[in-house]
Amino acid sequence: MDKMDVKRFTAIAFTALGIIVFTFFSTQLILTKLSLPPWSIETEGKYVAYGLQVYQFLFFTLPLFFSLLLAGYLVYPSMLRRFYVAIRVLSLLLAIGGFGVTVVMMYLAVINYLPVINNIPVFILTSIAGLSPLWVMAVLATLAFKKSIRE
Repeated sequence: MDKMDVKRFTAIAFTALGIIVFTFFSTQLILTKLSLPPWSIETEGKYVAYGLQVYQFLFFTLPLFFSLLLAGYLVYPSMLRRFYVAIRVLSLLLAIGGFGVTVVMMYLAVINYLPVINNIPVFILTSIAGLSPLWVMAVLATLAFKKSIRE
């Protein structure tokens, strides 16, 4: 196998993994929604759990999905050369959205939890690690935008 075949296989693997992750978690979210009983005081906990699952989907699964797709594009960009305008627009929106949501979440974390002086380094590290799906997606989107401009 030459270098181009390895790049092509890696890009297809990233893309396929992203589609599998998105499909699995989307199906899980839909099945959870369909299995909810009628709302009452006794079933309120199931609705809260479903709401948390929606947040998990929005702030972890979607950034992971887009990160894998962008990684596939960055490995072998000529595979999607005909979609360069759509990739440019999507990567710009993902970069702005990813960095924007990261900044807003960090701001809200600082406002809602003012750590004592001893815990500031731990607070910063856990905040950065907790928001990593968003800022990694934003960094990959920025790199994809730059690569799409060069081509």
